[in-house]
Amino acid sequence: MIKRIPVCGILIILFYTYLPANNFALNPNNLLTQKSADFIQKVSQELLEKTGINLYVYMGESLDGKDYVDFKENFIRQLKEPFVAIVLIKNDKKIDIISSKENLFDRKKVYWEYMVPLIPTKDSEITPEALSAVVFNGYIESVDLIADKFDTKIEHNIPKDEKGAKAVAQLILYIMLFSMLGIVAFMYIIRNRRNTNNGQ
Repeated sequence: MIKRIPVCGILIILFYTYLPANNFALNPNNLLTQKSADFIQKVSQELLEKTGINLYVYMGESLDGKDYVDFKENFIRQLKEPFVAIVLIKNDKKIDIISSKENLFDRKKVYWEYMVPLIPTKDSEITPEALSAVVFNGYIESVDLIADKFDTKIEHNIPKDEKGAKAVAQLILYIMLFSMLGIVAFMYIIRNRRNTNNGQ
């Protein structure tokens, strides 16, 4: 006797049959730019081969009124262990770094030092490019930290010296900015003193 398979069962089988073996860039609403998605796919594949760690990125539009805890529980069921997942949900303004291993790397450092500074402050600035930058910066640092844990190097990741150069460039810009503000403040004080002396 031939058993009938329910339609939903057939759909699930087809879904898992045609789902990419290792899809690390989970981008249901196309918020992640294509270049970033391609880069993540290539680097995460190399990271998996060298460390055994699956590093995912998820960028979604909204939780659709669902609780994040419920979303997180359902989400991690779809991931292959051991894993790390960088999650950004635009409308709910939620950013998270999830890991199946607690001591793999300092997630708080990545979040506060590499992602938070790039978060747009105005709603008008929240674009796919800006959100991709937030996730991308946290991602490349996470790759390095995981690679360091396993004493290996990821060839396709952005070299550390380039990131260091960017950090130095930012520091120089900040110094120049504060120097200019200092000069302006100094000139303002001098002018005020001159006006005061002339008034006397």
